[in-house]
Amino acid sequence: MNVLVFRYTTVVKAPIEEVWRFFSTAENLATITAFPNVNILSNPETKTGNEIEMKLSVAGVGVKWISLIEEVEPPFRFVDTGLKLPFPFTEWRHEHAFAENGAETIMTDTIMFRASMPSFITKALLENMFKGREKAIAAQFTNSK
Repeated sequence: MNVLVFRYTTVVKAPIEEVWRFFSTAENLATITAFPNVNILSNPETKTGNEIEMKLSVAGVGVKWISLIEEVEPPFRFVDTGLKLPFPFTEWRHEHAFAENGAETIMTDTIMFRASMPSFITKALLENMFKGREKAIAAQFTNSK
């Protein structure tokens, strides 16, 4: 099974420091993710070595996801890897990168993963999830001003 790569870029209409503050805790996932439903169970701080435990719920069925924060370089990037993953993922490495662009921030999510279902399905699910997050992020930063 090959490692697959998914990349999504979002332009956030806020300075990098403000964007980093929002993303420096996993609690943002519950705010920006409509599907699946995300509930942070422990240790939400984005700090090297932290394990973040989440419960993802789809149609009332919950599964645990545990991520390890491996690298943190404020305010430019952090990397998490999956320790306990939900179906269909068998491997997960997610780099969250932030770059200044004047008064805006370019946010690039790069996910390297393996999954036990066809890549076109997995990538379509990720694309749909990140499009939803992009809308929620835009609303978050519009409302925070």
